[in-house]
Amino acid sequence: MKNSFVKLGGVLFLVGAISAGVLAWLNDATSDIIAKNEAMASMKPEILEAVMPGSVLFSDYEDAALIDSIKAENSKFVNLLTAVDSSDKELGKVIRTWSTVPGYGGDMELFVGVSPDGKITGISVVSHSETSGLGTRTLEPAFTSQFVGKDAGAEITAFDAISGVTKSSNSFLSAVNNAIDIYSKFLK
Repeated sequence: MKNSFVKLGGVLFLVGAISAGVLAWLNDATSDIIAKNEAMASMKPEILEAVMPGSVLFSDYEDAALIDSIKAENSKFVNLLTAVDSSDKELGKVIRTWSTVPGYGGDMELFVGVSPDGKITGISVVSHSETSGLGTRTLEPAFTSQFVGKDAGAEITAFDAISGVTKSSNSFLSAVNNAIDIYSKFLK
């Protein structure tokens, strides 16, 4: 009887170990596909239009050395993209970054569009953990539109925070200012 429990435990251990190995391999093998699908899902037409009006696609910025330099200096930087219109004309740069100050529910991840003349063209929140109905008010155009047209070469200090949602508002602003910092140091 004891021997059968040991044998059963050994078989169960082997099945678990093999299953874990297969799952780890599948996760590694599909991680690039998953990341690409997540990036494509965040490029819905309404997001493209909100961040860079007239854009139909955000493509990866081609200067890998510059991307590596930014990542080495700024841990909140996610990616640098180029916004293009339907005739493949470049409309500006899109900086994808995390906030440097946590909101009520944690960090926020934003797309911040910058025109060739250094003005913020639009902002879209990629991900957040803010409270529904409160912190999520930072996603609304009434809040995000106040940053459109601002100079992307200078940190924004004065803005209209949402009453009762100060932490979320400050988190959002920190992500915008992080994008401005990246633009000023590396793209200007």
